[in-house]
Amino acid sequence: MRQLDTDPVIRARDTAFRLLTRREHSRAELHNKLTARGYDSDIVDNLLASLAAEDLVSDHRYAQALVSHRVSTGYGPHRIMMELKDKGVAPEIIDQTLLSAEVDWDELLRVQHNRKFGVSKAGSFKEWASRAQYLDRRGFRTDTIRRVMGSWDPATLARDDSDVDIDA
Repeated sequence: MRQLDTDPVIRARDTAFRLLTRREHSRAELHNKLTARGYDSDIVDNLLASLAAEDLVSDHRYAQALVSHRVSTGYGPHRIMMELKDKGVAPEIIDQTLLSAEVDWDELLRVQHNRKFGVSKAGSFKEWASRAQYLDRRGFRTDTIRRVMGSWDPATLARDDSDVDIDA
């Protein structure tokens, strides 16, 4: 074994590079992974400061990548926000990234609803609630769900027996 391979700073840096080549990581996530592998917390803190100074690790870039990926897979803003928070991204970065994403959340919800349930309206309250819960679990807010799906109204259903595209 070479002399350099025994230096924990170099080993920690190599491990960080291996992790970062696979995908972006938040600073907190990278810190947790490195300390879980047995590296001293002070070494990891210094390494992360060095990597951040070299722009090799960035919470902004991580947040942008995660938002882009989750939007493309049909997740709503609340789910994305909670995932970023769980990964240790600062609330200011989360808010800034979600605002700059320029996503039409109503349209994304509409697409997810139509993909899962088709364009017909729910035939019963139970079905409507099931659809709303599905969209809630995907991270869409209640007000957005009601704005796009409409609130449950049996009187409207009784007057309109035809299938209605919720795009209208």
